[in-house]
Amino acid sequence: MSLDMSQTGGGGLAFIDSASGGVGSAVLGLTWNVARGATNTVQVGILPANARIASIFVQVPIVSNAATTSTVSVGLVGGSATFFSAAQDVKGAVGNFSQAATANWVVSGSSQKVSCTYTETGAASNAGTFTVLVTYTLL
Repeated sequence: MSLDMSQTGGGGLAFIDSASGGVGSAVLGLTWNVARGATNTVQVGILPANARIASIFVQVPIVSNAATTSTVSVGLVGGSATFFSAAQDVKGAVGNFSQAATANWVVSGSSQKVSCTYTETGAASNAGTFTVLVTYTLL
């Protein structure tokens, strides 16, 4: 089996099986560690034009010890903090949490600046580790 790599019209990468002619896309990703704070929103990356989100995962190896609540969401810079994902509880359990697709997981003809918001209530946390992964393909 031999694979050839080719650039798509939208700037993405496609892999073509030279034997069958089958075409597949490369899966790319944005990943970052989340900074804790009372309410902390930061730009974490840019989805290029023609990106199609495949998945969003919030990984929680160490839960937050904030007194009341602690959440992480993936949003759009200049838009909603929950544009791409609902707020994920990062206080209740250790795990790798798959985020439900929102209506905004659609291909955009222009690049999109991605933000991440960490919010906690009650007494401030001094523990908790969280990582977010957004996977996407380019058309």
